[in-house]
Amino acid sequence: MNRKETLDHQTFERLSKIYIIALGAIAIFTIGGQFFIQRYLNSQIDDSRIINISGRQRMLSQKLSKEILLLSDVKNNRLKTSYIKELESTLELWQQSHQSLIQYNDSIQKESKDSLKIKQMFVALQPYFNSIYQSSIKAIQLTRKDSIDHQQLKPHLEAVILNEPFFLKQMDAIVFQYEKEAQQKVASLKKIELLLFCLIILILIFEFLLLFRPVALSIKKTISNLLVAQEKAEQMASRADELRKVQEENIQELVSLTRAIDQTLLYARVDEYGAILSLGGRFADLLGVEHNYQRKQLSDYMNLSEVQKSRLDDLITQNKGGVFNEEFEFDTILGQKIWLDITILTVYKESGLSERLVLCSDISKRKEAQNEVERLNAARYKEKEEVQKSNASQIVEAQEEERKRIAKEIHDSIGQMLTALKLNIESINLSNIEKANLRIEGLKKISEDLIQGIRIATFNLTPPELKDYGISIALQKMAKELSKLTGKNIIFENNSNFDQRFDTLIETNLYRVTQEAVNNAIKYAQSSYIMISVNHSDTLLSITISDNGKGFDIKTIPSKPTNKAEGGMGLFFMKERMNYIDGRIFINSIPNEGTRVTLNFNIPKT
Repeated sequence: MNRKETLDHQTFERLSKIYIIALGAIAIFTIGGQFFIQRYLNSQIDDSRIINISGRQRMLSQKLSKEILLLSDVKNNRLKTSYIKELESTLELWQQSHQSLIQYNDSIQKESKDSLKIKQMFVALQPYFNSIYQSSIKAIQLTRKDSIDHQQLKPHLEAVILNEPFFLKQMDAIVFQYEKEAQQKVASLKKIELLLFCLIILILIFEFLLLFRPVALSIKKTISNLLVAQEKAEQMASRADELRKVQEENIQELVSLTRAIDQTLLYARVDEYGAILSLGGRFADLLGVEHNYQRKQLSDYMNLSEVQKSRLDDLITQNKGGVFNEEFEFDTILGQKIWLDITILTVYKESGLSERLVLCSDISKRKEAQNEVERLNAARYKEKEEVQKSNASQIVEAQEEERKRIAKEIHDSIGQMLTALKLNIESINLSNIEKANLRIEGLKKISEDLIQGIRIATFNLTPPELKDYGISIALQKMAKELSKLTGKNIIFENNSNFDQRFDTLIETNLYRVTQEAVNNAIKYAQSSYIMISVNHSDTLLSITISDNGKGFDIKTIPSKPTNKAEGGMGLFFMKERMNYIDGRIFINSIPNEGTRVTLNFNIPKT
């Protein structure tokens, strides 16, 4: 039996706790009493020192008055110098003592509210002190001169003599108040000491009634319980014989159960080095093992590859108490390939040695299904890869078409106008002023058309506003310019005052999709009114392009155009751009009722 569970140990622990509590309570109150007493004694020492300083202040104020009077009548310069030094020394000591009294009283104020009256006395004393101190300083300054001007010195002497009685009277009151408070502290100390004495007496009475007496009764009860326990122990010995018979019956049942498990489960018991201790019957049949398998390695009977064999041995030998699970493939004695899910557990014996329990589950059907799933996933991945290649090919083709369109637009419009401009310039004859003026007017018209053509061509490229100010300003600029160039009523509204910036790739794709939607409304919808509106919340940016054009049937547009003749290339690339930036596009259109395109983009968290 564990020592901590024995009755004598429990009793000793309980008695120890009781005595510790009892003696601890007395010690706490004794130490606490000493703490308060020492604190009051230290306070008394401080009070005696401060009373001494207060009494010295009375003497210093009288000495100050005397030395000022002596200094006012001195004729000898040598004596005057000596008196001045003595007066300065007295004045400095008087001023330092006054400051010490004030600082002491302030520190007392921070700790308690008992000295409010003394603080008020010092407040009343301060004007007298200031007057005496300032007058003394002035007197010293005047007497330092070669000749003493008694007319100038007289007011300062009178101020010192006039304020000295009031200063002495107030200092007497302060000294009496310090003495009164010191007596009150002594009285409080007596009360505290008496209270602590009474508390210790009460604790002793409490410990006797509630601790020591109950302990004595508990010990008496414990002895009685020991006698009862002895009787019960004799009864338990008789009951143990009956249980031993029941145990023998349970052992027989356990043997029968072990035989049943041996024929149904795939298991083996091995030592910490992988040597077989026992082998289940079904597992032995699967491995083709009949007899003499003990103390041989389990991995030797399993037809595993060298890598798997080494792995199984490592799992067995390195297992220090955990549960390890891993899958192995091997060939049976009949040449059939099967998969086993092998779990290895460590079992500790009372002797301190350990062995491993190897539990196996046949997972061949599950592995077949898993391989089929992997095959299907690989096929699906290959199909997705083909789709991505097709999309990439179409994107490259669209980029080439865009380049051809820009080249054709520059050649057909800007190039022709530049040629016309060159020919008109060469045909100007300055000798014929009238015809020259007509040629110049024609050149102006061609220049205007050329400028407009260049603006249209460059506007379809990335606008500088997108890079400098962001998507909101760029869309506003696009609406304004397209409205001028096409004559359409194109309106931009920033309903939520959106001005946040995104990555350049995100802003470019949002701009291009919006531009494509507006161009579609201009070219194909035959609309007179186009609205671009921007709204946003903390997490979502929404751009809506709506028009009052002829609309179209969305079902007639293929989801993935295979050639240009089918149409839908613009819508397809709008969707691809939004997918590229993890956005969404919604297209709603009804024939003869207009079209609405909505772009939603989740705002990244900052």
